[in-house]
Amino acid sequence: MLNFGTAGIPLNTKPRTTKNAFYLLRKINLNAMELEFVHGVNIKEKGAKDLVEHSNKIVVSAHAPYYINLNAKEKEKIERSINHIINTGKIINIFNRYSDANKNIVFHPGYYLKKDKKEVYNTIAKNIGKILDYLKENKINVMLRPETTGRTTQFGDLDETLSLSQELGILPCIDFAHIYARSMGKINDYNAFYKILEKVEDTLGKKGIYDMHIHISGIDYGKGGEKNHLPLKESKFNYRDLLKALKDYGVRGTVICESPRLEYDALILKREYEELE
Repeated sequence: MLNFGTAGIPLNTKPRTTKNAFYLLRKINLNAMELEFVHGVNIKEKGAKDLVEHSNKIVVSAHAPYYINLNAKEKEKIERSINHIINTGKIINIFNRYSDANKNIVFHPGYYLKKDKKEVYNTIAKNIGKILDYLKENKINVMLRPETTGRTTQFGDLDETLSLSQELGILPCIDFAHIYARSMGKINDYNAFYKILEKVEDTLGKKGIYDMHIHISGIDYGKGGEKNHLPLKESKFNYRDLLKALKDYGVRGTVICESPRLEYDALILKREYEELE
């Protein structure tokens, strides 16, 4: 089974609050939302506790702030990045107490900064290890999910993300639109998507397939990879072949739509997925 939902508050939510977003999602038959902490963790612990009762039947995950770089040159930037992920964990853990599905923290690990890729990998792995130690010591039961990234300057191609997940005992967020953009449009058909799923299973086992967190959107790319997200129908990204591969492979988990059309495109994904035989 796949859950479908939006990256952030749906467009038609009035007033635009997280609480109202949960009600709208249920009304339109979507059942997932990724809290988007773009510029900072803007929900406090008391606010999260108040929201939990309104999130019934919605799978809640969170995206840590975007300006994270676990490979930064400055020590204070690394410490700030670590704290952003930990603070995201503290909030999502409040939802996690009520449903085991509500535990995923998505984050962009960092940038290469023209350093040796193996050195960058080791630095990022070490800093994620520090986060995992803190979470364990403080009984914060969440799943860290490094995301496959869309720009060639960003750490996080598929192999790096899967290797990191295997080494640290965590799970990835597979953003298929990012992979497509990073490949300059080459990874864009059923066989290519199916091979990605096979690689996920080969590296992480059945858990990698039965507990997936997936991002999908239309996307534009240039020579450096991702430029910006687009509505599904305005992009050449072959989301229909992806949905077929997900169905045929028996993938379970959550699909988050990051298109600018949010719930409209999330409903397209859900409907077309359910219509597949």
